[in-house]
Amino acid sequence: MSEISAIFFAFLAALIVAMTSVAVRIGTQKNRSSDILAVVLIVNLIVFIPLAFLIHHPNYGLTYRSIGAFIVAGIVGTVLARSLYYEGIRHIGASRAEPMKASNPMIAAIAAVILLGETLSIEIIIGILMIVTGVALVSMEITSRKEKLKGSLKGIMITLLASFFYALDPVFNKVGLEEVTPILVGLALKAAAGGIVFFAYLWWNGKLPILSKMDSSQWKWMLIAAVCNTCFLIAYFLAISSGPVTIVFPIMQTSPLLVAGISFLFLQRLERVTVRLLVGAFVVVFGASLLTFLSLS
Repeated sequence: MSEISAIFFAFLAALIVAMTSVAVRIGTQKNRSSDILAVVLIVNLIVFIPLAFLIHHPNYGLTYRSIGAFIVAGIVGTVLARSLYYEGIRHIGASRAEPMKASNPMIAAIAAVILLGETLSIEIIIGILMIVTGVALVSMEITSRKEKLKGSLKGIMITLLASFFYALDPVFNKVGLEEVTPILVGLALKAAAGGIVFFAYLWWNGKLPILSKMDSSQWKWMLIAAVCNTCFLIAYFLAISSGPVTIVFPIMQTSPLLVAGISFLFLQRLERVTVRLLVGAFVVVFGASLLTFLSLS
C-alpha cells in the first residue's frame, strides 16, 4: 500500500511541476521572472512557517548542521535554481525549458564520478548519452527559429545553469533531513532563507516588485504558479516518505512529457510543440529516469 501511495504522490508531483511551468510561462508574458518568483516565495512562507509552528512547536528538531544545510538549500534551490529556471521559461518556453531542467541527473552523476570517485558503468554512460542527445535535439529545435537565435541561446544557457543548481539542491536537503529535522520545519527554514536572500538582492538592486506596475491580467497565473509550487513540495515529500526513492524519482522525471502535452493542448498561441521537441523530451526523460534509477538502486 505504501508503494501505491508513493506512485500516486510521485505522479501528482510530476503533474504539478508541469502545471507550475505552464503557469510561469503565461505569467511571465508581461511581468519579470523575478516578480513571479517573489509571489511564489511569499506563498511558500505563508503556508510553511505557520504549519511548522503549529505542528512542531516547541520541538523543531533543528541542529546546527540541519540549519546550515537548509539555509544553503534555500539559496541554491530556491534563489539560484528557481530564478534561473523561470527566466529560462520566459526566454524559450515551458515545453523546451523543462527537458533541459530534467538533465540534472546527468550533472549529479558526473559530479559523483569527479567528487566521489564513483565508476561509470555502461548503463550510466548510456543514460548520460541519452540526456545529451535529448538536450541537443531540444536545443536544435529552439535555435532553428533564426529570428530569435540570440534570445534562444541565452535561454538555453540560463536553463542549463538552473539544472546545475537543481542537481545540488537535493544534496543539502538530504543532509538536513538526516538530522531528523521534520519536513515542514526544513521547508519553512529553506523558504525563509531563500526569501531573505532573494528579497535582499532585489532591494539592493532597486528591483523590488511594485504591485501597481505589475500587469493585473497576469496576477492569477502568478498565484497559480505559487500555489502549484507549494503543493508540489508537499506532494514530493509525501511521495518520498511513502515509498522507496527508486520508485519516486524516475516517475517524477516524466514532467517534461507532461509539460509538452499541456503546452500542445493549451499553449499553441505561445509555443509550438514539434516532433523534434517531443522526441528530445522523451529521450531526456528516458535517460534521466535510467540514471536516477541506477544512482538510487
